[in-house]
Amino acid sequence: MQELRGQLSELNKQFASAGFKFYYVKEPVGDLRDDELVHASRDNVLIETLPAGALGLPVVAGPVFHVEHKSGLVLQILHPGLLILTKMKRWYINRDSTRPKTIAKSSSDRRDLDFLVSWLADKNMTIELDLYKGKSKDELLIYVRLYREKVEDDADLLDALQTAMKPEDWALLHRQTSDGGNSVDFGSSVRFSGSDSPD
Repeated sequence: MQELRGQLSELNKQFASAGFKFYYVKEPVGDLRDDELVHASRDNVLIETLPAGALGLPVVAGPVFHVEHKSGLVLQILHPGLLILTKMKRWYINRDSTRPKTIAKSSSDRRDLDFLVSWLADKNMTIELDLYKGKSKDELLIYVRLYREKVEDDADLLDALQTAMKPEDWALLHRQTSDGGNSVDFGSSVRFSGSDSPD
């Protein structure tokens, strides 16, 4: 993780470390870096890292996708076909929250989802339901189904979603809809709804 932080900071001075925390700095100040930059800037975005398996994330942080910067530096990130499912899961959980902070986060997640769906379609890549370790395909399809319902009035985005799904998964999505499945059981001891949703 420290290596990745160093690589990001090297590529873009808007990424900065302050102690054990890592930030995206919206408005860089001169040539300041790291602690000095974070303390001199306002509205910095804290970049949180979670271990694999936490909060419903995949229990295995893979497969990975290699991103090559124009400088030649190669970064390893979670495969976008899995990354979109982690974002979709949080958006699903927070969808009915009435807390202003969570509403803002949900709106941001929705914009990210729209971008990722279009990006996957443009790159001829697909949402990898079978590679997500820690959730069943049926659970993941529930998240995707709700997202599909939300974009039904946007023909371009709906087409992109279909392109970004394997044909057999798209067929399962429609079959699940006809069966009326629309809920996820997080276990008897964990239930999220409304203002109880995690941020």
